[in-house]
Order: sequence, then structure tokens, then C-alpha cells
Amino acid sequence: MKKSLKILLFVLFGVLALYFSFYTESLTDKLQKEQIKDLNPEHLVDYHWKKQLDDLIQRALPFEEILQGLQNDALGYAGKNAKVLGIGSNFYFVLQAQAKIEAIDEQYLYLILSPDTKAAVPLMYVFSSLARDASGWFSPGDFRNTMDFNTVSSCLNKKILQEVIAPVKEQLKIGTRLQLVAAFEFNINAFPIKELVLIPYHIKILP
Repeated sequence: MKKSLKILLFVLFGVLALYFSFYTESLTDKLQKEQIKDLNPEHLVDYHWKKQLDDLIQRALPFEEILQGLQNDALGYAGKNAKVLGIGSNFYFVLQAQAKIEAIDEQYLYLILSPDTKAAVPLMYVFSSLARDASGWFSPGDFRNTMDFNTVSSCLNKKILQEVIAPVKEQLKIGTRLQLVAAFEFNINAFPIKELVLIPYHIKILP
């Protein structure tokens, strides 16, 4: 009887220890999220850029795979692989692709992504929330007000212009091939895709 009681107590203590270990981890994660919330929008963007950009690049989907998935079942594929902010919203993808520069002017870089798809990358101004929404780093519920949520978008766009586009801008020439990871917005009623606006998180000049 005593032996059985000891075994029971041992198992009980083990279960409690396991429970509290998970609880502590959960509490730590919660506190960390609360601390991140207290960062101003610029510092919040810096935090995610340093901590999560590599992961974002790694999980970017090949453009050919996205096209095939949308062709087979646009709504199902987008629902599984894209970000969406709300009911009725467009879908936001992060793609990886190799592209060829077809043209370039002061405002835009024009790319050939595939025989049937072209894209434009803004070079001077980025005004949309596309990069913010596609990244999955931010949610409206994480912010105390809408202004901060919108300011995060502006800060992220500024960082992209400064750290992604500016370092390669002088090397961009017609015919140059690029490897890039970028965000794009997809309307479920606009398929097949003929033209895209891309906001890049990463650009590499290919030899």
C-alpha cells in the first residue's frame, strides 16, 4: 500500500512539474509579446527584421508553385498558403523567384517573372501595406490603436527602400537577372495572373 502511494505521489509530482514547466514557458512568451507591444513602430519593425527576416525568406514559396496551386484550386491554395487580414480581403503571398529586368525608369523596375507574367517593383516610393500584411509579423489586434498599425507599415516600407533596394539600385540594368523574395497581393477573381506589383524583402543580383 505504501509502495503504491509512493508511486502515485511520484507520478502526481511529475505531472505537476510538467504542467508548470509548460505554464512558465507560456507565461514567458506572453510577457515577451507584451514587451514587444511596448516598442514604438520603428523599433518594432527593427525587431522583426532582425529576428524573423531569415525565416520569411526561407518559407517564401516558388512562384511556379504558387501559379500551379492557384490554377488547381485558387481559393483552397490561397487559404492555406497566403495571409489574409479579414473576410473579403485579398490574399497576400511571399514568393521567391528569378526574374529578368525588362525595363527600368526613375520610379519602377519592370521584371519578367515567367513567359506570361510581368511585375513592377517600386524604386523610390512604397506607400502600400503589402509588405506588412504579407509578412505575417503584425496583426491589428497587436496594437493599441490603428495609427500605430499604419505607422508600422510606413516604417517597414522605409526599411525596404533603404536596406533592400538602395544597395542594389545602381547595379540594376536591362537584361540583368535577379533572385528575389517579395510580397504580392492576389485577388481571387483576378486569375490568371498577368501583372504584379512586388515589394521585395530580399534582392540578389545574379551573375
